[in-house]
Amino acid sequence: MIKVLYLIAGDMSFDEMLFLDAFINQLPMRNVKNHLLVPTLPLTQVTLQNRNVEFTVAKPGFGYEEWSQLLKDFDPQIVILVDPYVLLVPDAPDLTYVELEWLDEVKGIIAVMDFRANLLKTTDDQLAFAPYVLAGEEPPFVLDYDFMIKVCPPHDSGPTKNPKLLQWGCQDQMSSLAIYSVRDEVRNQLGCPPDARVITMVFPIENTLMALEKNLAPHFPVMVETLIHYFNQLEGNYLLAVVNMPPPFEDFDFDNVQVRFFPTLDMELLGNLFKATELFLTESLTYPGLVFSALRDIPGISFGSSLGLDADGNLMPAVELSPLLQMKLEALKEVAPEAIFPFISFPSHLQSAWPRSPIFNERFQYFLADLFNEPRTLQLLDGLLHDGPDMALFREELAKYRQRKLGYTTEAEQIIRKLVTAPPRHLI
Repeated sequence: MIKVLYLIAGDMSFDEMLFLDAFINQLPMRNVKNHLLVPTLPLTQVTLQNRNVEFTVAKPGFGYEEWSQLLKDFDPQIVILVDPYVLLVPDAPDLTYVELEWLDEVKGIIAVMDFRANLLKTTDDQLAFAPYVLAGEEPPFVLDYDFMIKVCPPHDSGPTKNPKLLQWGCQDQMSSLAIYSVRDEVRNQLGCPPDARVITMVFPIENTLMALEKNLAPHFPVMVETLIHYFNQLEGNYLLAVVNMPPPFEDFDFDNVQVRFFPTLDMELLGNLFKATELFLTESLTYPGLVFSALRDIPGISFGSSLGLDADGNLMPAVELSPLLQMKLEALKEVAPEAIFPFISFPSHLQSAWPRSPIFNERFQYFLADLFNEPRTLQLLDGLLHDGPDMALFREELAKYRQRKLGYTTEAEQIIRKLVTAPPRHLI
C-alpha cells in the first residue's frame, strides 16, 4: 500500500481542493492510501467526492508538534504540497498555518502540485528546478522539493527532458456510458422534466467570501435574476442549478425556468452536475470548473460586466438596457451602488478595456460574456444551447485545446508510482 499525505497549505485553498479531488479520483483505492492535512475552512466548504480519504483537520493552533506526530503516525512515502504559492510570499503567515521548516521532517519524497502560472517558473518555463522566479523576482523564501506535478490544463503540456517535472492530465476517466448514467441519475435527483436542459451556475467560494467582505451581497440575486430573464426569452425549458450563492434564497419556478439552489460545494454533487449539465456558467476566469466542463465537451461562460457608474452616479451600459434590466440595476444602485462596476472576475474591478476575443483558451477555455449586454448574451446562450455558430467555434477550439493541454500528460496513478520508486530524499 502506497501512503500519500497531501498537505493543503492555504487557509483559502478552495480551487486546489477541486483539482486534488480529480487527482485522487484517478488513483486505485486498493493500492493507494490517501491522507489530507487540510485547514478548517476548505474542508467545510469543499467535500471531496472520493470517500477513500482520511483527514486531519489543521484547526487553529495546529503546529510543529502536531505535524511531527502526523508524520510519525501515518509514515507517508510521499508528501504532496498543495498550493505552495502561499508559502513563498511575504505575507505567508497570514495565508497559511504551515512553516517551511516543517518539510525538513519529511523522510520520503516531497512533490508540489501547481496549477498557477506565476509559481516557481524557471527561465525556460519548465516550472521546476532553477532560480525560482515569482513575478519576475526572487521570492523571499526558498522551497526545497523533489518533484513538480504540473496540472494540465490549465498549464500546457509539452516535451521535457526534466525528469523531476511530472505533467498530470486532469481529465475525467469515466466512460461515456457511465457519464450518461450519472446524467440520468442527477436529472432524477433534481426533479428535472424530461424536456428540460440542465444549466449549472457556480459562484466560486473564495470570490464569494471576498464579495461578502466588501458588502457586495446584493450583486448575486441580480446576477441570477438576469440569467432567468435571458432563459425566459429562449425556446425550451431549463433547470438552473445555482451553487454556493450566499443566502437568503429558496427554490422557485418562473415560466420556462426552474431554479434550484445548493449552498456548498459538495464534490459528489458538483462532480455529477458537471457531467449532467449542458452549459456551465461562472463569473471567475480561473475557476477549475471551466476546465472540467470543457474536457467533457460542455461549453462554459464566464460572466463579467462592462457596466459602471459615471461621476454623477448614472448607469453607463455598453448597449441600451431593456426596461427590466434598467429596473433591476436602478434598484441595485439604490441599495448597493458599490456593487456596480466593470469586472471580468467578480469582485475584482476591471483595470483595462473590455476584452474583444470571442473565446479564450490560453489556460481555461470559456466564452467571456458581458452580463448586461442583452443582445450578445442572448445570442451566445442560444448558440451554445441550440448548436449555433458559437457552439461550432467551441468544438473547433476545444480540439486544439485538448491537444495542447493533454498531449504529453500522465495519469495520476503513474505519477504516484514514479514518486514512490524515487530514492528517498535523504539518500539523494
